[in-house]
Amino acid sequence: MKPYSRGNTLNRHLRSLLAILLSFSASGISAQEAQQLPRLVETVNVRVINVDVVVTDKRGKPIQGLKMSDFEIYENGKPQPVTNFYEVSGRETSTATVPVATGTATTAAAATTAPAAPSQSDPDTDTTKRKIIYFIDNLSLNPLNRNNVFKSMKKFAKESMRPGDEAMIATWNRSIKTRVPFTRDPAVIIQELDGIARESASGLQNLSERRSSESRIREARSYEEAISTARSYAQSVEHDLRQTVTALNGLMATLAGVEGKKIMVLTSEGLPMSPGREMFFFIDDISREKPEWQRGSSMIEGMSFDSSLLIQSIARTANANGITLYTLHAGGLGAGMESNSAENQQPTGIVVQQAALSNSTDSLNLLADMTGGLAAIGTNNFPMAFSRITQDLGAYYSLGYRSTTERVDRQRSIQVKVRNKGYIVRSRRTFVEKSIPTEMTDRVVANLFYINRANDLKIVMKTGIPVAVERDRFQVPVEVHIPMDNLTLIQQGEVLVGGFSVYIGVADDRGDMSDVNQQSHRLNFPLAEAEKMKGKDYVYSVALIMAKGLNKISIGVVDEISNTTGFDRRPLMVKDLR
Repeated sequence: MKPYSRGNTLNRHLRSLLAILLSFSASGISAQEAQQLPRLVETVNVRVINVDVVVTDKRGKPIQGLKMSDFEIYENGKPQPVTNFYEVSGRETSTATVPVATGTATTAAAATTAPAAPSQSDPDTDTTKRKIIYFIDNLSLNPLNRNNVFKSMKKFAKESMRPGDEAMIATWNRSIKTRVPFTRDPAVIIQELDGIARESASGLQNLSERRSSESRIREARSYEEAISTARSYAQSVEHDLRQTVTALNGLMATLAGVEGKKIMVLTSEGLPMSPGREMFFFIDDISREKPEWQRGSSMIEGMSFDSSLLIQSIARTANANGITLYTLHAGGLGAGMESNSAENQQPTGIVVQQAALSNSTDSLNLLADMTGGLAAIGTNNFPMAFSRITQDLGAYYSLGYRSTTERVDRQRSIQVKVRNKGYIVRSRRTFVEKSIPTEMTDRVVANLFYINRANDLKIVMKTGIPVAVERDRFQVPVEVHIPMDNLTLIQQGEVLVGGFSVYIGVADDRGDMSDVNQQSHRLNFPLAEAEKMKGKDYVYSVALIMAKGLNKISIGVVDEISNTTGFDRRPLMVKDLR
């Protein structure tokens, strides 16, 4: 397993605090000790790859009533037959599916059926519940612009949520904070937005730093001195951008295992495609007034600061985790004009203003385009922007096609077309069909922060009394009860064999977490004891070494034959009880 990281929010010392000491009991079942062994069976699972698609006319009006036959899907440029389909129109859904045989799992000694993974094209499941994430980039926002957006955002929160929907708020200002975990109460969202509106944001400070750099460039005695100032400014902006991208990607990674239709409303005035671009344009602009400078090519210098791949990583992370991005540039119609405010005695040229504006809006357009969302750029009509998000949430198509290729953590391109070339189609451009270990790791991490109600295996976690082993370190006994009736066993001669993998993660009350630890094990029972196992639990026992304080334990179990999963989590106050 690769170490799981949440970027800058990961507390490095905690990663060493999760030690797995394995022991087994069987609640009256005679079982050999489980051990790590090769897979019992080779499986071919039929899985559904889902893509949500918005179709509009050229004026942005939703096109309704399309059929499965109206769509074409291409994966890595190759056409794929659409097998699962439903339309969401308001609160109504219409569905269509194409039957397919289940996959099979075989060995030389036995055979079993490995059922297809549950299709997310079923509108009656929890997967159609909407999850709305508000990401407020306070590091880049002017508080006045931000609060203007909040007026429309609060109305959207009040009117857009329907029964079963959940929303959360996260803010970023050189540290990420979950201000509201997922809630079904829009009043909680509105109240927190009011609280954030009373707080400062760093946008004005960033503008001050930009003006200061412009002043130093004006006063520079040489072209080289001006370029040095621009480089320093660009490096500072690039540093902030990298931190923001790391935090944003880390947040979306924790949402990977959260079920449902997920959208993120990203409000920002930052995320530059080319950090410091405007400062190199500024040098080019004023150098005409500096005959004493021996001019070089400031534009070429500026091209060395290219963060397009960094910006694209946000979209790729969103697509990999099923999140559609709706981006809002809070500057609105006044964006880029701040340098010409009354307190700035020397106005900035229009070319420089446009360079500054496009630097932060190009990225927001790209993020929305790559994930199938929308960008609100160069407008003060934020009510209309949120109205379009509401429209998307209430009118879209969910398409699915079946994949039988090996599940590997590899990015693939995806394209959706409609037969009517006059329609506009929006959907995510990439996806990652995650391997089972990656998917389980994601879901265990998500279970640490957001409640995961999925538990097909019906596992139950029980914790014992913490025992001090050293300063601020405690050993905590944990039992995972797995009903034997829910495990898949296959007959090999006179024995029944099966297997499962356990994934464990721990987080403290600050949100810092350990790596997710995986252990795979085999079960081996005499065929004669099959009747005795009915109604019994297999008890998986493990000792965790944990830090003192309030912790949460998240456990996931996957049946190695059927791929059936179960999840549970427990909060635990770890302290000396002597």
